[in-house]
Amino acid sequence: MISRFLAFVRDADWLDRKRIRAYTLILFAAQVIGFVVWIGLARGGIDPGGKPLGTDFMSFYAASKLVLAGHAAQVWDPYAHQAAQDAIFGRQLGYWAFFYPPAYLLVCAPLALLPYGVSLCLWLAGTTAATVALARKWLRQQAPVAIGLIPLLAFPALWINIGNGQNAALTTALFLGGCLLLDRRPFIAGLILGLLVIKPQLGLALPFVLAASGRWKTFAGAAAGAAGLSLAAWGLVGTEGYLTFWHNSELARRTLETGLVSPGRMQSLFAALRVWNLPLGLAYGAQIGLALGVIVSAGFIAWRFKPDRFALAALMVSATLLMSPFMLDYDLLLSAIPLGWLVMSGLKDGFRPWEKTLALTVFVLPLFARSLALNLHLPMAPLVLLLFYVMVARRISNPPQTYDAQSE
Repeated sequence: MISRFLAFVRDADWLDRKRIRAYTLILFAAQVIGFVVWIGLARGGIDPGGKPLGTDFMSFYAASKLVLAGHAAQVWDPYAHQAAQDAIFGRQLGYWAFFYPPAYLLVCAPLALLPYGVSLCLWLAGTTAATVALARKWLRQQAPVAIGLIPLLAFPALWINIGNGQNAALTTALFLGGCLLLDRRPFIAGLILGLLVIKPQLGLALPFVLAASGRWKTFAGAAAGAAGLSLAAWGLVGTEGYLTFWHNSELARRTLETGLVSPGRMQSLFAALRVWNLPLGLAYGAQIGLALGVIVSAGFIAWRFKPDRFALAALMVSATLLMSPFMLDYDLLLSAIPLGWLVMSGLKDGFRPWEKTLALTVFVLPLFARSLALNLHLPMAPLVLLLFYVMVARRISNPPQTYDAQSE
């Protein structure tokens, strides 16, 4: 009985394409219905919980209001930023800080040209459509079989990002756009990847893996893209803006260390240890140790095995998800990139033991990660993401030699 159960979980032969289509369709429908109900219960743009729809978008929209009023440097002044947020709905609903670098302000600058609700809808529709379109192209270029839209649209991280009014769809689209061009236009691919300077913790693995794999044109393009966008931002905010940003980074550090953003909402090893109230020094040390181990191993794999662009992207992103202490559940949208590669590789070359089960776990992880950490003090994300990285790294460094028939 036990051995049969282990085989059921390990091999997941029951998880065929027919069931995947059915399960993802149910999940997609459930999420759409949930959002329709939630929006229907909102009044005047305020959700039933008393927060504005697209909560984190408040930070971006208020930043735009300050830029358009000629006060770009005040975006990192919490008092000015708070006042700009309060003016959006005419009352104080909370405070959503702006910890992003000046480069991201270039993205936010035009948002307040339109009313809040219209701007939010266009922001989410545009970034989500870009990610879904690029992800579909990404899968089609690898696919031994056709992959429909429903599995992409059912991914819980996509809806968590929409619910939070966040930018994970934008950063995922940048990753996908850059990686799609790695072979044909390596320098342009780097320019696109360099735009991730808008959220620099998501670019930590890029220079190391690109250099180790010998993709120097892309490395140079990424450096040029990051530098060019940062220079353009200096033209917008000036030296004063950069100085205010660096001063505000102290508030960002305190936010991380003192739990102003609950560690249960974050998906890093640092946050997991803080959920368990372990010492700050231990949490930092463990996070640094993990980040170093991941970057050294990813660099070695990139250098030794020279993976193709699909495998390289999977390696970069699965490593990225483990490196920063400040990683939230909507950022798990990035996991669609290595997840898609793993599934496509498995369909083509055959799945190894535990790969299907882990792929399914990564797919549903955003749906439960925050609740498990906040309510049960079970921060599962770091362990799941580490196992996922190991599985990606193993498939690159030791590719399957046999082709197993997949059940229909």
